Amino acid sequence: MIDTTGAGDAFAAALAVHWALGIPRAMRLACAVAALAVRGFGSQSTLPTQRELQDFLERAGA
Repeated sequence: MIDTTGAGDAFAAALAVHWALGIPRAMRLACAVAALAVRGFGSQSTLPTQRELQDFLERAGA
């Protein structure tokens, strides 16, 4: 079972943080953060670290 609690908040926060990189890049990063945020249960405990985000993007070829 996937817990989507906080996925939208994670997306919005990542989009705001990365906005200066341009909309396409910011959207890609925000989608990745939201995807990683549904890995477990809860909202704060599943937010990815910067390293986890980079590892995820490298594995995805993004």
